[in-house]
Amino acid sequence: MKKWLHGILLLTAAMLSFHAVAEDMPEDTVYFYTSWEQMLDQEPEAMLTRPILDAFTPFEIYIETADQRYNRLIDENYIAATLGDSIWLINSTYLKRDFKGDAKKLSGFVPVFFNEKVAYALFHGPLGVKDILFGSAYGEEYDTGMEYYYIDFVNRKVIRITPTGLSALLEDYHDLQMRYEGMKDYKKSDIIEDYFLKYIDRASQDFMHPYILDLMGNFNIE
Repeated sequence: MKKWLHGILLLTAAMLSFHAVAEDMPEDTVYFYTSWEQMLDQEPEAMLTRPILDAFTPFEIYIETADQRYNRLIDENYIAATLGDSIWLINSTYLKRDFKGDAKKLSGFVPVFFNEKVAYALFHGPLGVKDILFGSAYGEEYDTGMEYYYIDFVNRKVIRITPTGLSALLEDYHDLQMRYEGMKDYKKSDIIEDYFLKYIDRASQDFMHPYILDLMGNFNIE
């Protein structure tokens, strides 16, 4: 679990830094992917140099060009993108198109963590009126919290990790479910995060847990 948490902390710091300097990175290259096979093999389908990177929040990124035709292609044709060599983003258009559940709550490209068996995205909490109207130009960073969204390939849905959603996930591992539901502060965000990442570690190591590619195949967003 520690490796996942360490990765999240690094990504959060990177995204906060990226949010502050995105407009000053004209030489950046973004790589795009059309399947989970490409993502797992780190073999992009296409690349874009000198993109327009609009970070609405550190967890909601828009990748654009000056040509609306290319913007439609980006939005409709690619399931994921990488910024640099470490920041992975998944396209919420793809998730909303191919998955049920809470995918509809996501917008833009959002940070994603994955391995051969599990994947989840990060997104900000609900935005207030000030956030929507003024954004970071208001002089303050967003302080809406970070939420986890588990990508359930078996049932083809995205699950926002709330106490109810987490308890349902933990049904696969009864010992974790009992420990989590027995916690006095089970609704607190740090407890939810801890047990969600315990679930991710357990499922990643479970030989009975299916592989993403076995469930999705070489799926393209078309």
